[in-house]
Amino acid sequence: MSSRTILSVDGSPRSDRARRAEPAREDGWPPPPHDPRERELALVVAGWEVRIFTGRKFEYFVARGFWHLQLWHPEARVSVLTPSRLTRGLYEAYPIENWKAQAPDYDKLAALLGGLFAARLPDASAVLRLERALVADVVRGSGGVPS
Repeated sequence: MSSRTILSVDGSPRSDRARRAEPAREDGWPPPPHDPRERELALVVAGWEVRIFTGRKFEYFVARGFWHLQLWHPEARVSVLTPSRLTRGLYEAYPIENWKAQAPDYDKLAALLGGLFAARLPDASAVLRLERALVADVVRGSGGVPS
């Protein structure tokens, strides 16, 4: 059974038993799609690396509405994916209870991570600017499906 946690709109966690749990690999890196080595470093904001796909993966993800950013905190080893079709339109964080958890908005994501990790997310305004500039504007410019 999955230990994946999803935050419902009211903020209470609920289990998603449709997916099998896949904890961090033996080499200590998170499983895909949270492995930061799959993406290129674009910039660093408040200690969080902003990572994106390049090349053929960029083309594939943008055209299909899967385009997103990864926020990776190397010291805390925490990954956050921004909303896209890949995450059913929700933020997704890893590791939460040795698996993934989803939150419907920035505030619920910050609350989820705030109690578990010393690494604070960048401000909501910074994350929203990054999403607009590196996700929404990119998708619109490509003619792809908006995330």
